[in-house]
Amino acid sequence: MFKFTVNFLALTDAISLKITLHDQKSVEAIWQNFLLIFSCSNEEESVIELHQQNSSEIREKVNALVDEFKYDLPQLKTLSAYFRKLKESEHFYFLPNLKLDQKEIQKLYFNLRAIDKRIDFNETEMQFDDLFGDLFKNYHLKTVGPKRIYIGEKDKEKRVCRFCQNKSKPLTFRNKAHGISEALGNKTVVLLEECDECNDKFSKTIEPDIIQYLALFRIFYDVKGKGGSKKFKGDNFEIKNDGNVELKFYSADDLLLIHDKVKLDGKETISLQNIYRSLCKFFLSVIDSEHLPAFTDTIKWINHDLEVAQLPKMGQLISYHGFTKQPKLVTYRRKTDDINIPYAVGEFYFTCVVIVFILPFTTKDEKDFTSESDYEYFWDTFQHSKRTDGWEFIDFSNDTKKKSTININFSSPQSHSKRTLS
Repeated sequence: MFKFTVNFLALTDAISLKITLHDQKSVEAIWQNFLLIFSCSNEEESVIELHQQNSSEIREKVNALVDEFKYDLPQLKTLSAYFRKLKESEHFYFLPNLKLDQKEIQKLYFNLRAIDKRIDFNETEMQFDDLFGDLFKNYHLKTVGPKRIYIGEKDKEKRVCRFCQNKSKPLTFRNKAHGISEALGNKTVVLLEECDECNDKFSKTIEPDIIQYLALFRIFYDVKGKGGSKKFKGDNFEIKNDGNVELKFYSADDLLLIHDKVKLDGKETISLQNIYRSLCKFFLSVIDSEHLPAFTDTIKWINHDLEVAQLPKMGQLISYHGFTKQPKLVTYRRKTDDINIPYAVGEFYFTCVVIVFILPFTTKDEKDFTSESDYEYFWDTFQHSKRTDGWEFIDFSNDTKKKSTININFSSPQSHSKRTLS
């Protein structure tokens, strides 16, 4: 078996291609074609250029490569689609057989943004160190969501469920367990180490609450979960998206338009703690299993086997900078012994919503980060988030099921919805 990997990175999108064939000559031929497309030649030698710009010439060469090897490697078609997706003259990085860590990838993105905004590279370097220097020094980072990934043991006979330790009877792994709820549009992140009983339990207990909490954004941006597009029904309204968003009230008396604000009364009851539990469950679904022992009590709490009165606040932001219809989760796991910052932090992206949350009850933490001073110290280490205006810090400790209310402000283009429980 002969293989190599090629990565392309641009602001518009990124793609990773793994080329695997049994025939060494075919692999070498494809490899040489890649190098010819993305190299510059002079009289003495050919040099591979990692930093490139999209052009009609590159697209023609890529299409020729795809056409030549379309029978051996039909997945190469995604490469043609990728370059069609990029803007004309858009800058990108060609990264053949290079394995980069998260810090190196972030630096490349920063360089692309600097080029796009015509910012000096030295200034960009200083900005990067200012925003991410302490973060990469303190935490291991992992991002899931953009690419298809199967997490955990592939052999069913060797699997151990992350959430019940195989105590479920009967124990089966027949159903596909999504590391992030499929109802939120996740089609790429699959957890192999979640048994059918736990999967069924979470789909009926905690996950409906976060789905309901984010339902308005799911409908507005037509995020397709299991079964396609959904309607959002409340006590006094119905919202659907058939290409255009339609908000319908059940009666004229229900329409309370005061100072350009509309109040939507939810039909379902939700628990704020279940929203927090769901986010932590997503986190524990995507990390490497070797780190799970530090989260024994966190898993008990997710399973409702541990009661708690107070949790750390969660930061929530409405921002279109990292907009994504495919949910994305960034996990931060502390690499130092600094007990003044949390051991584990999650950063969840869904459409225009960003939520930053601390994993509670880990064996690596001596603080619970519920005090204002401890939380502020932690937030100071997240400079890339702190420097952005608009964050709300919300207490999700209430575990009582309550109906939710959504207040929509139509007064300006910057308006956004705010959800409360009543």
